[in-house]
Amino acid sequence: MRYERNIQAQLREWYRQLFKSGHMTYKREMEYFRQFILKTPALAAIVKSIEQSEPSIDPDQWIRENFRLGIYDFPESEVGRAKLVWGIMERIAAGQYEASQIAHSFPDRPSNYNESVQMVTERLVEPFVNFLEYRIGTESDMLYLLEKVKRRIEFFDQQQLYDEYEASAGQREAVYDRYIRRFLFDQGVDYPFSQPRSASGEADIVSGLETDDPLVAEIKPYDGAGYGVSYLAKGFNQAVQYAQDYGKTSAYLLVMNLSDQNLHMPSDEEPHVWPPRLHTAGVTVYIVAVRAKPLPSASHRRNQATKRIDKDDLIKG
Repeated sequence: MRYERNIQAQLREWYRQLFKSGHMTYKREMEYFRQFILKTPALAAIVKSIEQSEPSIDPDQWIRENFRLGIYDFPESEVGRAKLVWGIMERIAAGQYEASQIAHSFPDRPSNYNESVQMVTERLVEPFVNFLEYRIGTESDMLYLLEKVKRRIEFFDQQQLYDEYEASAGQREAVYDRYIRRFLFDQGVDYPFSQPRSASGEADIVSGLETDDPLVAEIKPYDGAGYGVSYLAKGFNQAVQYAQDYGKTSAYLLVMNLSDQNLHMPSDEEPHVWPPRLHTAGVTVYIVAVRAKPLPSASHRRNQATKRIDKDDLIKG
């Protein structure tokens, strides 16, 4: 989870840089901050989701109607506030607004221009940064749980689950679906529902539907034959669509590797970043491959072939 923690640290450092800037350089520093967010795929996906949320909120109209001399107000929802603040940040960076204009709406109005930019940073930008940090942190927590269930299957329950899978006459995916749902529930993830309805059909796992941040995950077996790359592509695209249906910026594809091959999954990040992840259509899909088929020990195993799956195989599949 170092990747997510690094993003949070960088985000906080960019905020600190903005907070330290004065009136003369504030516009430029805001543009630097804005570009950092847009060039960081995980943050850019969250921002895109924010922009698409709360369609009734237009930042310009909201400011005209709710930011007056000594008086201001935010939308009712936290994501609505995030949308408003992001709009203000973009307009300050573009020179459409002066921070001092916004600061005049604060009841304790600033006494000079430098104080006005500091107040804007504290009262508007800081809650927005906290919102982004929370979203990134939530994804990090979920990746920890998925790494844990991956290790549990591979270290402890691999043979048992594989035997159940082989003995299943019906929907074999249900073996792993039930196991992972039970594990997530035991780890404190409330209501890890299996296959709820959405506009696009049924996701294998959607948890936390009563919260602002449900988990959307697809579980797909891969055996190199009947369950091949095209089947993984189906799961990948379903995960993207379900995330969009629920207004989420992240989804998870769990691949149960039931073949004799090693799987090399594509990623839009550096090779050392786990798990591999692809950014598409405003959604980050985290891909967790689990060695689900028991294999002989390394000393008795022939050289294993590696199946390299390309990004286009999943996105266009």
